[in-house]
Amino acid sequence: MAVEESGANLLARREYAQAVPLLKQDLDKYPSNPRIRLQYAEALAGTGAIAEAVEQYEHTARYYEENGLTVQAIAVRKKSEKVREQSSAKSADTHGEPVFKAALPKSPLFEVLEADERAALVKEMELEQHREGDVIISEGEPGSSMYVIAHGEVKVYTRGTGQSGSVYLAKLGEGDFFGEVSVLTGKPRTATITASQPTELLRLDKEKLDNALAKYPGIRKVLDEFYKKRAKHTVEAMIESLKKRGS
Repeated sequence: MAVEESGANLLARREYAQAVPLLKQDLDKYPSNPRIRLQYAEALAGTGAIAEAVEQYEHTARYYEENGLTVQAIAVRKKSEKVREQSSAKSADTHGEPVFKAALPKSPLFEVLEADERAALVKEMELEQHREGDVIISEGEPGSSMYVIAHGEVKVYTRGTGQSGSVYLAKLGEGDFFGEVSVLTGKPRTATITASQPTELLRLDKEKLDNALAKYPGIRKVLDEFYKKRAKHTVEAMIESLKKRGS
């Protein structure tokens, strides 16, 4: 007896046309499940149904916003933005409407910024996807990007002393961010960070940050102050504590 294919499996194999009706059935059964709706949006985009895909992306983003999941909402809108950019469709349904029209709810990273500053910063972010085991940043290398975890999880390691090899420091999850020291100070990476499961990140490069700073110089002060407030909880603080214990 043949096993019936799931919409998720078909989507993973990029068989979009076959995945759409199955994912639509799943969504009809579980209309409040954001992951199913997101899969449906991706399948629609794969078939070229851009207007429908954008509608589903926006529905998912609003769900995340209403539940206070700011970073996830931003990530979904980045996907929607990418679909629009890649499409040559010029229909009124998908052209000319700003992707970030909805106000972002408060979150530790964004709440200290004014609305226009926050929008400028979010606009410069790029969505980055990693598989389990991928090395995102490596200790000692120059770094000029900071990251916010939209979905998934990462693990943080630092070099041990002597023959101890790598030392596990921490696990970071959705909403956490890292790499801001390199952006703010230009220092090399102080830890190695890997994806412990399939992970989506919002990446902000220093040059993109500079674009936002050119229009809104107050962002720099906000980021500096925010970093100082959470200094005891940064990766760098963990490493410093480890060195003190080892001395």
